[in-house]
Amino acid sequence: MPTSLVALQILLILLPGFAAAYILQLLALRGPQTDFDKAVEACLYSILIYAAFVLFAHGALPFDVVPAKPPATEATIVWYPNRLLGLAAITLAFSLAGVAYTNLDGNWLFRKVKLTERTTRRSIWNDILQKEAKPIQVVQVELADGRSILGLLTYYSDSSDDCSVYIEQASWVDSTGATIPIPGPGILLTKNANITSISLLDH
Repeated sequence: MPTSLVALQILLILLPGFAAAYILQLLALRGPQTDFDKAVEACLYSILIYAAFVLFAHGALPFDVVPAKPPATEATIVWYPNRLLGLAAITLAFSLAGVAYTNLDGNWLFRKVKLTERTTRRSIWNDILQKEAKPIQVVQVELADGRSILGLLTYYSDSSDDCSVYIEQASWVDSTGATIPIPGPGILLTKNANITSISLLDH
């Protein structure tokens, strides 16, 4: 079998792990990863996915390695479509489980038994805005120049490095506490606005 075809077969075997890692990267808010980290994670997912498949398939694999027959000199891999569907279902299940573990802070159990103090989220920015902020959260955003904005938190950046928020029904708050409505649907505050604090308020 040509070397390029062997490489393709190996890639197909590892594909479930890479697919699971890619879905997790799309849906979960996690810290930055190097290419090496992503490759290791994908390989670990592949091992877990195939282990689960073998368990549910009573020892079968989604493919068979067929020994070479003359004049061929190398073995080939034969895939079974019905088994591939099961493999895809297990891959999706592992992906969604990983997303839920990350976004819902699965580390709470390990914190409870004192094995770690870390959460699964990227930073305290994500911890607070994901866990403490309500679906319709009233906030007051303080800026470095002394001004503040009152409104409903609608969107926020994935990481504290960007530190951007979008506020609907926004109003400026002056030094006396009076509010001055901002015309339009809302205001986007980027990191250039120099946010110093975000207060989560009751309605």
